[in-house]
Amino acid sequence: MGLFATLNPEQLGRVQRARTAQNPFDVGACLTQAFEALKRDFWNIVLVHVVYAFLCCFLITIPPLTIGLSRFCEKALNGQPAGMEDLFSGFEQFGSSWLMLVVMLPFLVVGFLMCFLPGYYLAIAWSWSWSLLADRRGTFWECLEMSRQAVTAHWGWAFLLLFVANLVSQLGFIACFIGIFATLPLQALMVTAAYRRLFAEPPVA
Repeated sequence: MGLFATLNPEQLGRVQRARTAQNPFDVGACLTQAFEALKRDFWNIVLVHVVYAFLCCFLITIPPLTIGLSRFCEKALNGQPAGMEDLFSGFEQFGSSWLMLVVMLPFLVVGFLMCFLPGYYLAIAWSWSWSLLADRRGTFWECLEMSRQAVTAHWGWAFLLLFVANLVSQLGFIACFIGIFATLPLQALMVTAAYRRLFAEPPVA
């Protein structure tokens, strides 16, 4: 029995592959993939992230937009056409995305009150549950548990990647905040690149 859900055989297999993946949170590789994607479609990626940031001013839109942004970044990294429709596609899972957030928040609050460490653990371990939900890999309960189990095996490296990705985004505040239009997309693309590496599909025989 997992923390939240019993995973089915397909989900357990996916988690096991993730647990044994080689360097899924390689900071250099994820940054390189993110930078290449940004170069390929710079203005489109920047525009979508600007719209995302603006609409996140409305609290109710944050969870579904986060799902949509994950799908957008996935396509951008694959070199596929990606656009505003991908960003808004997360509203198809409006209820699930909000249920995920509502479940996460109490655990995170309690965890941070307990000397911070449990909160930090869960915050990192659940970071890729949004991508799993966007990828329709299960219910929000199952996505939380899949992310937790998979990331725990690489927790220190996941923490490092998120720290560097956040640092990259903060660099955009240099030059009168203008740079943030490029660095915020890099942060999201790095996180999605790590997801692709962590939950990579096995090669076709």
